Amino acid sequence: MTTLLVGFDSAWTARNSGALVGVLQLDDSRFCELGAPQTVDYRQAEEVIVGWQTEHVPEATIILLDQPTVVKNSTGQRPVENLVASPVSRRYGGVQPANTSREEMFGKEGSVWPFLTRFGGAANPFAPVSDTRVIETYPVLTMIALGWMLSDARPGGRLPKYNPGRKKTFSHSDWQHVCRLTSDAFRERGLIGGAGWIDSASGKASPRKNDQDGLDACVCLLVALYLAEGKDCLMLGDLETGYIVVPDSAALREELKDRCSETGRGASEWMRVFRLLMSSP
Repeated sequence: MTTLLVGFDSAWTARNSGALVGVLQLDDSRFCELGAPQTVDYRQAEEVIVGWQTEHVPEATIILLDQPTVVKNSTGQRPVENLVASPVSRRYGGVQPANTSREEMFGKEGSVWPFLTRFGGAANPFAPVSDTRVIETYPVLTMIALGWMLSDARPGGRLPKYNPGRKKTFSHSDWQHVCRLTSDAFRERGLIGGAGWIDSASGKASPRKNDQDGLDACVCLLVALYLAEGKDCLMLGDLETGYIVVPDSAALREELKDRCSETGRGASEWMRVFRLLMSSP
């Protein structure tokens, strides 16, 4: 069964651009690269994915998207954002709230909705995959799950400060840290071209926003690789109010279990370990 795997660090709005990267998983489970990350807006991302599907005719397509795919609340945070904000803020990060009052992003005219409609809507991660599925992920939480934190006085460490758009806090060594770990993960899977692109980005003296978009797209793709490899992943939240999927992590689950206790949630309802099921072709 040939599967198209896509990492999309989305544009969030029609006026902005993000980055897209893809690979094919072949019948023998090897991966075939489809080029370096591309700078795209939503329309261009749709065109690239459809082009890959037309050319390679995969039996299934799995898109890991860094943007909320289910937004029902009119104000504040989604419940899943309230849940994951705890481990993120503990490591000096922040979670951007998604609500429908943010018209350009999540209102009726938000660019994410036509994209989701084109590819079957927000997917149920527990349903067997036999067509195109869009699954929400979050690079920052993925890094926490994978243990990519840097040493700090706090027990859990700190998140890398690798956003070149924030010049006051950007750390070049943190940038190289994220690049190295992502490159290593790609190289372990034989994705030499992707690893080379990341290594080149790591060596830039002054990386730019589109470089970070490309790197985040690679982190999104890494989650897709975990799913395709049949590894344990973690779904946080629910299908009704919104969810996030990242690689499984016992340490992250323990933190979130405490958060569930603090906020009166049932941990088993808000955190579920699963493996992606692939339908037979």
